[in-house]
Amino acid sequence: MTTVLFDFAWTLFASDANRWVGSAAALVGREVAVGEAHRIASDFAELLRTTATDPAHIARDLDPRVWDRAILAVLQQIRGVDLPFARALHETRREALEPYADTSSTLAALSARDIRLGVVSNVGWDIRQCFARHGLDRYIDAFVLSYEVGFVKPDVRIWRTALDALAAQPDRTLMVGDHPSGDGGSVTAGIPALVLPMVSSPAQLRGFDQVLTLAGI
Repeated sequence: MTTVLFDFAWTLFASDANRWVGSAAALVGREVAVGEAHRIASDFAELLRTTATDPAHIARDLDPRVWDRAILAVLQQIRGVDLPFARALHETRREALEPYADTSSTLAALSARDIRLGVVSNVGWDIRQCFARHGLDRYIDAFVLSYEVGFVKPDVRIWRTALDALAAQPDRTLMVGDHPSGDGGSVTAGIPALVLPMVSSPAQLRGFDQVLTLAGI
């Protein structure tokens, strides 16, 4: 294996639910009931995952302006989230995104073995800032973001773009993600996929020991 591609949200990073929802609620003077922060974060994750490959929602991942409107609409589908609260949640989410407990060590271990690393994400904003904030950008050799390249997972063209960016061969590359049809779509380009079960809290281990095993580390 010479190359590993990672998805971004709920693969390498996730929102700290209490910090995210608490910060947003404070902006609008709203109380947060016990357990509500985790329910909102969980509902948001499920809504984004279930619409990720829906043709009606693909436009959000190709245009930052559409992304902002679409995410506000998704947030308002969550019970107890009105428009002002949705706006606050959208405003504070990026700062609340944290790497999983084993993200940094995994990226460092792979990079130390000269395995090239890429991030392939369906997203409508520049996620590089999250990596830079945590000092993880140094490990990533290429970011392939849907709104920049014009293709959305599982379109085979996004995988070919990633392979070209990293000068990689598909049979020596691994895709790691959380979405069976989105991230698992890498197999259409000849790239094996490791789809990990959902882990909601960034304080938890993501299960990247499986990645290291497959990489022979």
